[in-house]
Amino acid sequence: MIYLAFVSVLLFAFAALAWRDLRMALIVLAGLLPIYLLRFSYGPVPSTVLEGFILIALLIWIIQKKKWPFNPIPLFPWIMPGLLLLAAACFGVVVAPDVFGALGVWKAYFVEPLIVFVLFITVLKKKDWALVIKALTVTTLVLSAAAILQWLTGLGIPTPWDIELRTTGLFEYPNALGLFLVPIITLLIVRAFNAKRRNWLEITAIIAGIIAIYLSKTEAAYVAIPAALLVIFMMSSARKTLKLRVAGEAVLILIVLLAFVPAASKKLLLRDESGLVRQSQWSETTQMLLDNPAFGAGLNAYPEALEPYHDSTLYEIFQYPHTLIFNIWTELGLLGIFAFAWLAWFVMEAAWKNRKNPEVVAIFAALLAMTIHGLVDVPYFKNDLSVLTWILIAGIVLQTQKNSENKKPAKRKAQS
Repeated sequence: MIYLAFVSVLLFAFAALAWRDLRMALIVLAGLLPIYLLRFSYGPVPSTVLEGFILIALLIWIIQKKKWPFNPIPLFPWIMPGLLLLAAACFGVVVAPDVFGALGVWKAYFVEPLIVFVLFITVLKKKDWALVIKALTVTTLVLSAAAILQWLTGLGIPTPWDIELRTTGLFEYPNALGLFLVPIITLLIVRAFNAKRRNWLEITAIIAGIIAIYLSKTEAAYVAIPAALLVIFMMSSARKTLKLRVAGEAVLILIVLLAFVPAASKKLLLRDESGLVRQSQWSETTQMLLDNPAFGAGLNAYPEALEPYHDSTLYEIFQYPHTLIFNIWTELGLLGIFAFAWLAWFVMEAAWKNRKNPEVVAIFAALLAMTIHGLVDVPYFKNDLSVLTWILIAGIVLQTQKNSENKKPAKRKAQS
């Protein structure tokens, strides 16, 4: 009862804020994405506080529709891949053996993130993006501080991660912390390089976030962030000679790591224990997909679909295949792969056309880091990460659409 009362207070407080200032409520929502960890249920239907916030914001947006008119123009280039992704998710529900479980994934990873996307681009203005970044920065500091405190005290780390002292922050497992921090840290680093003056809040968040990622031992992050930053540097206006030198140094470092650092070589070539598990998992997933190429396994159905192809003596069956293409393919089928590819094309096109806009470049860097991280992990299929992805895409839309909010109407000439 006390827990439900606490949840009710949170929902009521957010509703009051949203009614008074929906713009600020959405910014607060961006900073409270990990609040999905607070779960509750009304009867047989499970929910989260994050879901409650999103639905409250949508309801108030509908009630105040005259104040926040729906403008489809900024949405137009993005609406088709978004709708196609939603269609693929609907097919994923239909083919899933557990329809009730699939519907939970459908609403949390597809419907609600798209709702957030629409709310952000219709309520927020270009100038509001700085406040969204500040909200994400504060969240990064809180999560990083929690992780560092866990490492110093050994308290609050869930089993079995406490044995290895792998910090989780406020999350349930270490990789969840790394997956959330990687895109934000990458975004903040790019902003720091392009900033005209130092932002000590963001710099502190970068340092704390890197420490937290290291303490969580999210090893894929050690590659994802530098790789994304290298791509962004190659997109910059730096001299070609400097780009060639940096690229050459990066290749040289990679060769040295592969040739002379056995631990790094094993990790990069997936020859360590976790890498071998990944390779075996991908081999089994390939066999499963060859028998179900069009629709994959269906939403939330991968473990059950993989069971006939799995050698149970090797390792447990995970919730997802832990690589980007297979994650999408098993959940959403070939239609989902096409939808994500189409969406990625729009993001890359917008980033290239607006490569002189530091905010767009920073957002692209964040999405790129998520993608690279996703080569060996699951960067989208999670409550906070799916919403974060669409918030970042909304940021690109806000930064690239024509900003007419500061334009003043032309003065009429006085009639003589």
